[in-house]
Amino acid sequence: MSIRAPFRRLASCRSGAAAVEFAMVGLLVVGLILGISEFGRALYLLNQLAFAADIATRRVLIDPPETVGDLEDLEEAILDAVTFDRDAFRVELGLPAADGAMPITLSHPLTLLVPGVNQGSFVLRVQRRIQVP
Repeated sequence: MSIRAPFRRLASCRSGAAAVEFAMVGLLVVGLILGISEFGRALYLLNQLAFAADIATRRVLIDPPETVGDLEDLEEAILDAVTFDRDAFRVELGLPAADGAMPITLSHPLTLLVPGVNQGSFVLRVQRRIQVP
């Protein structure tokens, strides 16, 4: 019996090959599923921001704000339209400028739920510039 015989037998053994292949492919599949779910959650939040900005646009076009109190009422209407955490939600409104354009910016940070991927957060932002009549 030569010294190479045990190594040849070990190299031709296939008893754990399926488990190793499943571990490699399974990791990719789990990563793909987590990535799809995070991307879907980000799109959902962005859609909610756009919906709130559209509500603000409609309110401005129907009844243009003239005072700071009107802007506070508009901000409350925007906050009522969102369905997610209001603590991190930011609303930036401005009175109409000399050219009649009113800026609205809505933003919300997106913190990924997958641990260890990103320690910070991304900021989702929707901006509208409404031409007030």
